Amino acid sequence: MPCLGWNVRWFTALLAWCGLLASAAVAASAPPQTIGIWTSPEELRAKPIQGPAWEAVFEAANQDTSRPDVSDKDDRTNTRVLAAAIVFARTGDTRFRAKVVESLEALIARGRPAGRTLAWARETGAYVMAADLVQYRTTEFEAWLRQIADVWEGGDGRTLRTMFHRRPNNWGSHAFGTLCAIDVYLGDRVRLAALRDYWVRGIVGPNPGYRFGDDLSWHPDPTDLRFINPAGAQIGEVSVDGLVPDDMRRGDSFRPQPVYTGYAWEVLQGQIMAARILERQDMPIWHIGDRALYRAAYALQERLGGVWAAKGDDRWMLPFLDEAYETQWSEGHDVWGHGKNTGWAYVLDKR
Repeated sequence: MPCLGWNVRWFTALLAWCGLLASAAVAASAPPQTIGIWTSPEELRAKPIQGPAWEAVFEAANQDTSRPDVSDKDDRTNTRVLAAAIVFARTGDTRFRAKVVESLEALIARGRPAGRTLAWARETGAYVMAADLVQYRTTEFEAWLRQIADVWEGGDGRTLRTMFHRRPNNWGSHAFGTLCAIDVYLGDRVRLAALRDYWVRGIVGPNPGYRFGDDLSWHPDPTDLRFINPAGAQIGEVSVDGLVPDDMRRGDSFRPQPVYTGYAWEVLQGQIMAARILERQDMPIWHIGDRALYRAAYALQERLGGVWAAKGDDRWMLPFLDEAYETQWSEGHDVWGHGKNTGWAYVLDKR
């Protein structure tokens, strides 16, 4: 990416010339000891503005963010807006904050989005985290978030919170991540704790109310349904430890050599997003259920391996899993990008 490399070098030189490397503008406006939903200006000031992780964020931040659409489950504007917020918070360059604000106000002006709640769940959380990072807060945006979380129903007839309570798969998982972001942004720790508690019961049992599909063949015990199969779970002689039954069935009913399905990693996108947000709010879930999230990732990355290993827009999770579990799954790989809902391992850069 020769053009990108030149742009990054030019931008870095400009920052130095302007004296912005200390992010004085951000420091002046940020409240002290800001926790931040995904990251914070305080944390970002210690990150380098060079290297592949920075270049990935900077490239995305410079892409078009003027047409946000949370009704389109495949729209990438959401992660570009989050990237722009990260670049602003790191550098203090207000051009990037303006991009974030423009996108947020476009969402507000559009009102109730079309589409299914799956799209809302995939798309909305990144905008919330971007708003938090650039310190954008208006009564209109807060009202829009309350509506999309608990009032408006998507084309499938559910609110985001209803979907979280009912769908033990990638649908509910994306809702989990986005609702965590919304509840933190709105300062509703009661609802945030309720989200966590419901998820925990889904992991350790008994089932708090998830509605599983008709095919229960991936569950080791159909009388004790779990979101993620428990430690040591087997069906016959085959280990199903860590697998997510309601997304494994998307490939086919149980078989010793499972039929590949991309849903197996997608369900973890919302889980990893929620885990990072909750950890930052002193409500960690990384070690719940005998490290259920580790076991879910290990089952795909190591035990099944091959075609099941993370690729494409699932690879952003590997550095976050490495951070939580001291694994080394991201080493030697380009994993600096984004997923469907969030991403940017730049926020973990320790160099």
